[in-house]
Amino acid sequence: MAYITATRIRAGHRRSPWNLLLIPGYLVPWFFLTFGSIVLLGKLYAVVHESRHGGVLPESGGSIFMALGALFTWVGPSMMLANQLVSLVRPARRALDLEAARVPGTDRASANRGLLKMSLRVMPVALLVAMVGVLMP
Repeated sequence: MAYITATRIRAGHRRSPWNLLLIPGYLVPWFFLTFGSIVLLGKLYAVVHESRHGGVLPESGGSIFMALGALFTWVGPSMMLANQLVSLVRPARRALDLEAARVPGTDRASANRGLLKMSLRVMPVALLVAMVGVLMP
């Protein structure tokens, strides 16, 4: 519960409209990285099972695992990339750095460290889920 309270307090200090740039900065890379991974997993499935399937993913239960694994694999890296992309816009970087200076632990470096820690926990599990999907008949 303390984590949620602390998050709400930090979020309350984030009022700059420049924060809205983080949304497309995150969604666009996440979409392309996920879609690219799904295509590669579909091709790997075809190689492993020596099959030809129409479409990106096969029509099997494994395709759900492949899609979910790919989705969760790229959550953290896409968020880190969004932070870096938005920091390239000078006025946005200035505004976000000014907001972060008021609340400890909300700067870009701290956020990226937290996202990296989360990614190092989530990515192996997500990749394992995706590979289970590849190996399912």
